[in-house]
Amino acid sequence: MSFRKCISLLLVLLPTLAAAQGWGHLSGGVESNSIVYRDGTFRSNNYLKLDYVKGRFSAGIQAEYYPEPLLGYDLNLKGIGLPGKYIAWTDTLWSITAGDFYEQFGTGILLRSWEDRNLGTNNSIGGGRVTFHTRNDVFSLKVLGGVPRKYLWYAPDQWLSGGEASLRLGSFLLEGAGLVKNDGHGTSVSYSVLSSYSIGGFSARAEWVGAPKQKGNAQTLELAYAQKSISTSLTVRRLQNMLDPMGMNYLPSLCQEHSYMLASLNPYTTFADGELGGSLDVFYRLKSWKFHVNGSYIWALPSALKDHETLRMAYRDLNVQVEKRWNRSLKTVAFMSIQENSPTHGQRKATNAQNVFVLDGVYKFKGKLSLRAQLQYLYSQELTRDWMAGSLELSSTDGWSVHVQDMYNHGSSKEHYYEAGASWSYKGFKVALSYGHQRAGMVCSGGVCRWQPEYTGGMLRLNYHF
Repeated sequence: MSFRKCISLLLVLLPTLAAAQGWGHLSGGVESNSIVYRDGTFRSNNYLKLDYVKGRFSAGIQAEYYPEPLLGYDLNLKGIGLPGKYIAWTDTLWSITAGDFYEQFGTGILLRSWEDRNLGTNNSIGGGRVTFHTRNDVFSLKVLGGVPRKYLWYAPDQWLSGGEASLRLGSFLLEGAGLVKNDGHGTSVSYSVLSSYSIGGFSARAEWVGAPKQKGNAQTLELAYAQKSISTSLTVRRLQNMLDPMGMNYLPSLCQEHSYMLASLNPYTTFADGELGGSLDVFYRLKSWKFHVNGSYIWALPSALKDHETLRMAYRDLNVQVEKRWNRSLKTVAFMSIQENSPTHGQRKATNAQNVFVLDGVYKFKGKLSLRAQLQYLYSQELTRDWMAGSLELSSTDGWSVHVQDMYNHGSSKEHYYEAGASWSYKGFKVALSYGHQRAGMVCSGGVCRWQPEYTGGMLRLNYHF
């Protein structure tokens, strides 16, 4: 019996059998993303995840199959493997995990193991973890050790171990963490201290991270305030020599991650060698109006630049979004983003500027149908100059939708980047089919990006969760 037939039979039988026999609760899912490229090449990323829980005991697996990884993903993923497997016991005050797991210390600058399939990122830790906390959660402690994942197995000659302790007194929290890592070329020690405080609608969090061996350090300050009609948040962060050769930390961009096609055409990626930046968000609601103003500014540190003794601009973005619900049927959004990016992270004075304008509307017809339409325009005198884009999406409450979209670079290349597709979902199942011509560029998720080469082809996405 083939691998796919075995998996299909397993998905049908196990949930029913577990429920019928009272063996506990089994959950999981299958995800498959496949593309047939214009040259006839077939590539596919496939995932199977199963988690079992009975009382305080839990266990799980994640199998992955890449006959050929999708373009933009590491070709070393090719093959089939079981990179995720664990057993755990969670008691009232303590827990123990053996196998592959994810963990984060503080905001993730010191340590974050996580998975994002859209980025092809999975840096789980294979080893063990023990946690403890008091009954009132005043004090908690976690200790872990293991080896990081690499492709479908573990990274050779690499390991890490560390711990984090926290003390909570009312609205005040103090956390401290330490980490020892060996990247195959030597051992290093790093640490972090984090404190947070909240009262009423106000909250504040500050973190210091130190990595003495690589002469690295980072500081983060987050402030937020919220009340009925208005909320605001400010994040300021400084990074110096914080690139981790093991890839076990999390350095997302502070800039707004845009969902509109043209606004995300040239995103900023974090300059771990040295940057200082801040991002401010203001949300305001007035009856049927919603306003969102976001501004971010990032400078490259002089220590990360050659022959420069002052801060140099690396990126800035000012964007405004106004949403209006006119009635039960119609909602519109007007969006504007003014961006400037230094392709050399401040090494040279030359920058690329672009202004993006978007009109977005959703109309709900009587019955089950709704139509969403977008018009976008990008004005620039640099790079590929001006762009225009548009999209239409017709969807139903029955779970199906169809869409068409196009980005046209009328400034220089005169090339269209188009896509047409349809999707259908029912309970835990979803299937989506599309065909298009995709532009080369950065694909981002959660402020972290990967490079996606240009391609033309048809994509099939399948998801099933139970």
